[in-house]
Amino acid sequence: MSDTVLQNANAIRLVDVAIEKNGKFESLGTDKVISIDYMESILSPFTSAQILISDSVNFINTLPIEGGEYIRFKLETTWNKKAIEYKLKIYKIAGRTQIDAKKQTYSLMCVSEEALVNETVRVEEQLRDNPQQIIKKLIKKKLQSTKEIYSEPSRFKVSLLPGRKRPFDIIAQLLKRSVSNATDYRASEAPTQEQLDSEESIRGSAGFLFWESWRGYNFFSIDAMCDRSDSKTFTSDKADGTPFELTQGREPYTDRDIWGPYMDTIANTDRVEDMRFLITTFMLNSETDLMSSLRMGKYSTKMVFFNHSTGQYSEYVYKITESYDNMAHLGGQTKISKIPDNTGSLESKYSRVMSAILDHETWYDDPEIKDPDDKSTISPTEFADWQKYYAAQSFARSDLLKNQEATMKIPINPQICAGDKIDVGIQNKSSDKDKETKPYDTETSGTYLVKEATHTYNFVNTGSSGAGYSTLRLFRDSYGMGLEPSKRGE
Repeated sequence: MSDTVLQNANAIRLVDVAIEKNGKFESLGTDKVISIDYMESILSPFTSAQILISDSVNFINTLPIEGGEYIRFKLETTWNKKAIEYKLKIYKIAGRTQIDAKKQTYSLMCVSEEALVNETVRVEEQLRDNPQQIIKKLIKKKLQSTKEIYSEPSRFKVSLLPGRKRPFDIIAQLLKRSVSNATDYRASEAPTQEQLDSEESIRGSAGFLFWESWRGYNFFSIDAMCDRSDSKTFTSDKADGTPFELTQGREPYTDRDIWGPYMDTIANTDRVEDMRFLITTFMLNSETDLMSSLRMGKYSTKMVFFNHSTGQYSEYVYKITESYDNMAHLGGQTKISKIPDNTGSLESKYSRVMSAILDHETWYDDPEIKDPDDKSTISPTEFADWQKYYAAQSFARSDLLKNQEATMKIPINPQICAGDKIDVGIQNKSSDKDKETKPYDTETSGTYLVKEATHTYNFVNTGSSGAGYSTLRLFRDSYGMGLEPSKRGE
């Protein structure tokens, strides 16, 4: 592989860097920037960046930079027909070092504007609505954000007293109570008590994530994120109601929901026509962590509830083996792996106990208060507290994504965002004969979710040109490639 070819795939150009002061942006010049690291994660409600500056005119004091200023930087890459733009706020100056009599270096630490606003806002009024709608109101009205919000509807309404919490803290609380709209609520006209106390009455998938990416804010169920459907579109908050497609803006690869395939350089150099799709490094961080899985209750959890309004105490045992088939999966693994021991299977025994206090009257305001466990009708009560059935599953669904975790480095692609799906082809480590028919490792190759994306821009001699790369932290809930079922779980 030619170094020149790979260098071209990594090619970047810094168009401009400017800091807002007194309502106007003042250009810093492209010759002062050493590097830029832009970061986003599906576990973070805001994006961030670290900009390394070489300052020989002391503008840190003459401007001055005090924190809270907007910083805007524009970059060109091989993926962009026009410059990609980031706009964040400076919150910290770190690592200030004197190089010589005139030159000093330091890092400008930046975050989304909403991250700073969030620290100054407390919510007091009661919130009663679908979690999706509550989140939109918090972002637009409390945080005063104009960014796009891409989301999927959650099934049940909730009611909660925020207790003067910050908006992002409330959203984190809502994630545990959000259930996918694809959930199949099943209640017969006359269910038995055994049915009412089991997962057969209510089936579906909990587990939602909320994060910010370069495109905007995102609120999706893990099942929707793991769905490999080619026809999926997502709801947009645009004024004209235009739907947002996940493939939008990925020229010239606009016909897929999944990035890639990205290929291991060692095995597939000859197979790659576009050098931007080469994997320069790939490391599996974790594949099996049984101790952590048991501590998190991934396989089975006992839920203990006390309703202080009714005085009712109840218990519910969740088992992932009873809901795994109802979930969408990224890999080819068709069944959850069983964990044998001398007395049976560990997944049949609960390894975590969770407790919660239910407030009957918080959830209902009808003249005739109904039992929150009444599932005798086809439509559940509007503000029913379904955490009894879904809280444990929500934790288990999130932990399931840690089945395979990897870190991958590729030529710069700033359009890959946290939450995107990506196909990877990792070389087969078996014999040369097997490689002829199966060039890829069928257990580690396949589709992953981008957990974190860090786009690094390095500039030559603090000039406008340089090289960039993207470091992606990946994870997924199941092993194997979709077209070739995994041997795990058999």
